[in-house]
Amino acid sequence: MFYIYGMRFTRNILLLTAAVAVSFFAGCSVDLTHSDLEGVPLTTEKFSFFGSIPVVVNGDSVEMSQDLLRAYTAAADAEAFPREHCRGVAAVQAQVQQNAPASAWGLGATIIPFWPALPVDETWTYTLSARIFCDGTLVKRVEFTEESRVQAFWYGMMRSDLLNEASSEMHKKLVQRLSFELRNRQADLNSASDY
Repeated sequence: MFYIYGMRFTRNILLLTAAVAVSFFAGCSVDLTHSDLEGVPLTTEKFSFFGSIPVVVNGDSVEMSQDLLRAYTAAADAEAFPREHCRGVAAVQAQVQQNAPASAWGLGATIIPFWPALPVDETWTYTLSARIFCDGTLVKRVEFTEESRVQAFWYGMMRSDLLNEASSEMHKKLVQRLSFELRNRQADLNSASDY
């Protein structure tokens, strides 16, 4: 009798271990519309200056989170662009480029369910295009590009964490660059040399 219970116990432990492994490798999904905004100023304005900013990936469009919209809105200073006269329009185009050919490790995924090893070497590129209109006239147009290289071996949560972190960093940089470009600066500073 003890032997049967022992087998059941061992089988249950194996099933539990397999379930944990599956959830670990298939866990989180990639979310390109959120960001860790630590150190990035957010506005307290009720409405987004740029409206809803879509993130376009492979022709599909998703809207940014409210916190990201607040960060992009804070980048457009209300004194320089009075809200009663000015509005912005913006979009982020996301592209993925493979840097290396498909790996032989991917063959396991065709044979074994929940195969954990699917190496990738990709460059993710975000291009922010923004225009600002005041009283119906285009007063500012900017376009910035940020990119991040993602190299991952395991499939699942670890890969999605790397992609989410890369996306978050690119959004932070785009907000900072937009803020710098939209600040009221003296004309001489626009042509200042880096050295």
